[in-house]
Amino acid sequence: MTLSSRDVDVLLVSDLRFPGGTSHSMATEVRALHAAGYRTALLHLNGPLVARVTPVNPALAALVRSGACDLLVGSAPIRARLVVFRHPGVLQTAAEQLPPIETSQVVILANAGPRDTHGNSVYDVGLADRAAREHLGVAPQWAPIGPLVRQEIAELVPDGRIMDQDWVNVIDVDAWAPPTPASTWASDRPVIGRHSRPNPQKWPRDAATLKQVYPVDGSWEVRVLGGADPVERILARIPPSWQVIEFGELSPRTFLHGLDFFVYYHDPRWVEAFGRTVLEALAAGVVAVLPPHFEVLFGEAAVYAEPARVRSVVEGLRGDREAYVAQRDRASAIVRERFSLPAHVDRVAALIGGPTHFERGFVGPETNFGGVLPAPTAGPAPRHTSGRRTTDGPRIMLISSNGAGMGHLTRLFSYATRLEEGATAHIVSLSQAAPLAGRLGLSYEYVPSAKALSMPPTPWRPLFRHRVGDAIDRFAPDVVVFDGTWPYGGIDEIRTEHPQARWVWSRRGMWREGRNAEQLAKTAWFDAVLEPGDLAAAYDRGATTDAPAHRVGPVTLLDRADLQPRDEARAALGLPADGPLALVSLGAGNINDTTSDVGAAIHALSELGVGVCVTVPDIASAGAAAGEDIHLVRDYPLSQRYAAFDVVISASGYNSFHELLRMGVPTLFVPNTSTSLDDQEARARFAAEQGWAHLQPQLSVITATPLLEDLLTNGRGMAELATAADPGNGAREAATFLTDVAGGA
Repeated sequence: MTLSSRDVDVLLVSDLRFPGGTSHSMATEVRALHAAGYRTALLHLNGPLVARVTPVNPALAALVRSGACDLLVGSAPIRARLVVFRHPGVLQTAAEQLPPIETSQVVILANAGPRDTHGNSVYDVGLADRAAREHLGVAPQWAPIGPLVRQEIAELVPDGRIMDQDWVNVIDVDAWAPPTPASTWASDRPVIGRHSRPNPQKWPRDAATLKQVYPVDGSWEVRVLGGADPVERILARIPPSWQVIEFGELSPRTFLHGLDFFVYYHDPRWVEAFGRTVLEALAAGVVAVLPPHFEVLFGEAAVYAEPARVRSVVEGLRGDREAYVAQRDRASAIVRERFSLPAHVDRVAALIGGPTHFERGFVGPETNFGGVLPAPTAGPAPRHTSGRRTTDGPRIMLISSNGAGMGHLTRLFSYATRLEEGATAHIVSLSQAAPLAGRLGLSYEYVPSAKALSMPPTPWRPLFRHRVGDAIDRFAPDVVVFDGTWPYGGIDEIRTEHPQARWVWSRRGMWREGRNAEQLAKTAWFDAVLEPGDLAAAYDRGATTDAPAHRVGPVTLLDRADLQPRDEARAALGLPADGPLALVSLGAGNINDTTSDVGAAIHALSELGVGVCVTVPDIASAGAAAGEDIHLVRDYPLSQRYAAFDVVISASGYNSFHELLRMGVPTLFVPNTSTSLDDQEARARFAAEQGWAHLQPQLSVITATPLLEDLLTNGRGMAELATAADPGNGAREAATFLTDVAGGA
């Protein structure tokens, strides 16, 4: 039979941006199911654990391009015989992003315990379970990834809904196995190794244990793939006898084939939910020496020892080649039986039976990408919306580009929330933060950008045309607003296909001098240009300074009147009620490295006795907040809580710059000098020269400390100078302008 492009056997739902084991495990399961004839699809949710705008994991993207599975995007209904959610935290926080899904079987894969090493909640079993029931209408089964996770969730999962067998990861055994098993040792000394992300939780937490399992005296060859930053923090150096290889320099498979032993020990507070790297080592024919708690998972496939016994275990097997080979072969047999691709196919078949037989039909741009999109038509023909309602108030559709931060999207929120009564707004965003629109009561939809899909612009363009055109047909806007500095190719074609709406380019200034001037020719694609103002406009030397536009005051989502009182703001963020607090919002950085801006800021504040708060996206990729006396802040819009802080250290992007000055917050600006177009240096320099804020292009503890001291003493007065010069929020005037343009449609 022929099925719809959104009818599948198995639907895998997760945050497809995860860089490590979660995505690679999904990719392996997709390959197993595809080879067995199951029709499989992926569905992406913007979860809370990936802070940066990053593309779909390359391993998953490659499978979609190859046709092994489909990527389903958009709000059209999906039918699936089995839905598997990987990571309950993604389901719990992002279920509202799900399209309608019809299914009779739902599995929530608990690939980690509900709490981290510090007791912080990673997910709530009850909330994730309720999200599945409310959005899919099915009581889900819970599948622990291993026995340790089973122990953690057993008392939390509703009775009768935890699967009897663990949903262990699987591996393509043949792809990892060496061409022929090694017949000799790799060196004249034992060669041990490990590979993992350079996360402190993945390493022993103290020097004594570290030296017991990974000798530093040169008696063994110790090889590390993936970086050893935590070791340097513990030992103050990387032992000269070690060989440390960064990810990307050598494939894990090649790395493992050069070892005699895989020795993997971590922070004892960390519950290693599964240990995919261990499985890879076993499949690669390397004898694994592990902490005893792994035995319930891998059984006789590995050798187990407390740290103090690792040396004797390794040297004992090193002295008995026959015993070593027997252990290696035993591990290979167990991996093939319990952790191979056929084992996963059997697991799925036990739930839903064999694959559906179908004729693979046309897969449109809403479900695929990368070389399989339909070619664009030679000349787009006009297409008119039917059923257009003429009695409604103005209908404004707002499209945000996929910028590096929240600027484009927040600016559109600022317009949309100030439209006149009776007007209707709809957000179409290429930003993965699009669901934030729902918090503001705005309807929205997410269109993946070329970057998010790892696609070149040319094959992505038909997808963009199709999705935006479909949104125009459904919403029937009077005005379409595009906010961005680089209007995408295809907008001109969309206009021809949908001539009923007028188009406005919302385009901020402060472009870097000499950059992007060619983009101004695209003004011809639009009926009008709206330029949100900049407090630092006097220092603007970019291409837009003389370009025609309707200019309004600086635009922010909130006004100073929206500030919560200090005590309420701190309570809302879970911060201490007393004592000075600072907010650090500088992008990625290592909090323990004083040569980084983030680390220098934190150390300087700590020396001044100021409590430190860090926005979650700023440190999410650093992986080093554990154990530090730092408050993590996650909120939107955070500007309503700015009264909680005595000082802020921030980049000088459009949003943060205007929010901080408008709200009267003492600020040290550290401009991001790597932006492609936004002139953050000029913006921050203007504020500093007006006496509104301090500026430091690059932080160190020495340079940051006196500036922060001054802000703690005099910052309020400096900030008041900025608020006195503020011409007022231009968001309402911008909304009125859009309504006026709609009246001319």
